[in-house]
Amino acid sequence: MTATRRTLCLLVAVAALMPVAACGGSDARAPVPATPLDRLIAAYGDADVDPSPGAWAALVADPQHGSQPVVVLEFVRLRDGDGARSAYDAWLAALAPSVAAAGGEILSVNDTLMPGLEAPAGYDGGVSWIGAFPSIDAYVTAMLDERATDAAARRRDAVAEAQVLVGPDLLPDQIKQLPPQGPASDYPSDHVTGRTADAIVADLLAIYPSGGADPTEATLRAMIGYDGFARQRVHFINLYRFNEAPEGGRGALGEYNAAAFPTVLAHGGRPKALVDVTHHLAGPVQWDRFIFVAWPSLAVFTDVRLDPKYVEAQKDRVASGAEYGNLITIARADEGAGQ
Repeated sequence: MTATRRTLCLLVAVAALMPVAACGGSDARAPVPATPLDRLIAAYGDADVDPSPGAWAALVADPQHGSQPVVVLEFVRLRDGDGARSAYDAWLAALAPSVAAAGGEILSVNDTLMPGLEAPAGYDGGVSWIGAFPSIDAYVTAMLDERATDAAARRRDAVAEAQVLVGPDLLPDQIKQLPPQGPASDYPSDHVTGRTADAIVADLLAIYPSGGADPTEATLRAMIGYDGFARQRVHFINLYRFNEAPEGGRGALGEYNAAAFPTVLAHGGRPKALVDVTHHLAGPVQWDRFIFVAWPSLAVFTDVRLDPKYVEAQKDRVASGAEYGNLITIARADEGAGQ
């Protein structure tokens, strides 16, 4: 056999081992489409501000991913610089139609006025949003919508730290169906009206220790000194990491809610979501529950804390947690309300 013939036979043998190609020389086998998990990890892969691959994997593997409604809370600490807020707003503008197309609803977008407690620190001046989805699948669909993925880089440019919490809403239907909240003037504030900041702070500190589960003295003074103290509607993001004490944890917080709700509702407090966190997607603290509550004003909220019925109830709240967080926010829909 000549050298030329041997070379030709070798080429034929090698060709026989190769996959059949379509016209134009490309592999005829269709590429395997990326799974939703692959796409989530690819689109949101910043270790500093995005969920980890493991967090995404646990979310999509949830056995109730296709059936149980969930609420999602994201609150962020923005980077320094003038462009961070506008970049995050661009992300929110892209996210809103993505959420709607997936059957979800953004319940509120909020600017953080100040921390209500010592944790989480550094989030004043940041932004939060809270959304309701018919399922985890719907949330994933929204996050993978092309409008959202195209804007994901704007979010990364804006955010220094993010906390993202997902879970079912435990708020009873009768609370959700309460009449709309009226202006601050419709609700009691006798414990604060006409009194000096020093007198109000002294009364609060006589009941509640400064720090930990309650505002520090400095935070109390910042709240009372806020220009909109008497009139501006605010939303609180309350965060709990439960302890394992026999008389604490979830049971103690349930006792607090049952005892405190009548006083809270009488003062116009309107819980909008009460969520057990089943997926902590991002953030340094493994929060177990968050509660999103609208208050007619900081003055009315302060009056609640001085109401004797609430003072007794809140002992169970303090007993429930190993760690507490709180952010006082103004919903963008409420900016200037009551001013």
